[in-house]
Amino acid sequence: MDKSLKTWLLSQASYYLEYLQPRKSIALLEALKSIDKENPDVYRMLSYAYLQAEQPEESINAADNFLKYARPGSDVRAIKWIKGRALLKKKKAALSR
Repeated sequence: MDKSLKTWLLSQASYYLEYLQPRKSIALLEALKSIDKENPDVYRMLSYAYLQAEQPEESINAADNFLKYARPGSDVRAIKWIKGRALLKKKKAALSR
């Protein structure tokens, strides 16, 4: 896939996240993930989109994949925050059942 198209897809996904439309963002990011399976940026954004969409398990999985593919020495503070929020939502959901 053309690099400019990948960049555009990531930009559109970011736009949807900014305007609280996580499902649209997820659709774009999942399509991009199927083409670029080892791109940590895709997993970082997916993790946040799934968190916004109240899908904590998927958010946790995407965060774990980000950590798997991130370059050594990468800043992982944001993904740890996202994963922590997802774990909290998952725990709250389990307690409310």
